[in-house]
Order: sequence, then C-alpha cells, then structure tokens
Amino acid sequence: MVRQFLLFVGLLLSLTMRAQTGIGTTTPNASAKLEIAATDKGLLIPRMTVTQKAAIASPANGLLIYQTDGVIGFYVNTGTSGSPAWTRINTDWTKTGNDIAYTAGNVSTTGALTGGNLAASKLSGFVSNISTEAAGRSLALTDNGNILRFTATSGVTLTLPASGIPEGFNCMVLQGDAGQITFSGTFYNRNSFTKTAGRYSIVTILYAGGVYIISGEMSN
Repeated sequence: MVRQFLLFVGLLLSLTMRAQTGIGTTTPNASAKLEIAATDKGLLIPRMTVTQKAAIASPANGLLIYQTDGVIGFYVNTGTSGSPAWTRINTDWTKTGNDIAYTAGNVSTTGALTGGNLAASKLSGFVSNISTEAAGRSLALTDNGNILRFTATSGVTLTLPASGIPEGFNCMVLQGDAGQITFSGTFYNRNSFTKTAGRYSIVTILYAGGVYIISGEMSN
C-alpha cells in the first residue's frame, strides 16, 4: 500500500514538474501543453445534440463539441460563459488562392453586400429568373429582380400592392403573347400609359421614393 501511494505521489510530481504532457509519446513537443501521438487512432471529443449543447452550464469561451443533429459538425463557443455564441467550424467553403467557393446550398445575408465602386467591379455568372405567368395576379416581393413573362392570349391585370414592396424593388415585365397587361394601382410614368404596347413589348417596374415608376413600351 505504501509503495503504491509513493508511486502515485511520484506520478503527480512528475506531471506537475514537466512543462508538457504526452499521451502516446514520451517527448511531447515543446510548444504543446498536451500532445497526443498515435498512428492508428484519433481524438474523439464529446458528441451531443443541439438540445444537449444548449444545456451546457456556463460554457467556456473556446469550448469545442461535435453536434450530431441539425446542422452536423464541430461547434465552438465564440461568446462568453454568460452569453454563449456557438459557431460551426465550417467545412463547406473551398478556398483557392484568393477565391472562395460554396456549392452545398444557398448563401444569404441580412446585411449589405458591398464591393468596389469601380467599373471593373462586377457580379458574373448571374441571370434573372423568368417567371411564366398565364393569368393576371398581384406583384409580390419575390418578383424582385425577376422577369415576368405573361403568355395570355387576352388581356390580364398586374396589380401593384399599396404596401409590402421595399424601396429599390425592380422587375421586368414581358408581354409574351397577344394579351396586353394592364397595370392596376397607383403608379407614374411620363405619358400616363396603363398597358403594355403589344406582343414582345418590355416594361420595367421600379419602386423608388415610395412610388411605383413604370416605363417602357406602353400604350392605353
């Protein structure tokens, strides 16, 4: 018993006196507090669900876990113990030189997307979505940046809503067949026209200054 106790005390003193600790190695790297060496096994950190992660009491800044449900992956607390901010260590982006690419889904932002204010600054590889419309309807927020191609053979009405459209909204309307498109609601253009001019006519809609501005190939 005494011998075992002395061995235990000796082990503790050895660990305390050494600057580094090695697991699987007797010569841990001088820059590492702990080095784990292996050629046939890895390091397995705690795995848990979103609910279990949220239940961690006062998680330390830098705490790392592996989340097994929801958006699966490694998460690190980049916040504080009192206000955790779990950030996923993202492996979906591919970096090549100064370029990054993402092909696993959609990229979205709730803030401003900014770039250089130069002629050479541009977005490439993007086209407007074309929505084929067989009947009249109301303009929607989701139409922003789109081309609305109406294919009716007789007249249809595109209603401009009084609310719900943000400043800077714009879209294009194409009369794709014989049916003229009548614009309904409060809007302005230079000639007080209310309809598309005929088949293949193109009209743009811009919401600016709290009003709709409609311009293009129009008539009454």
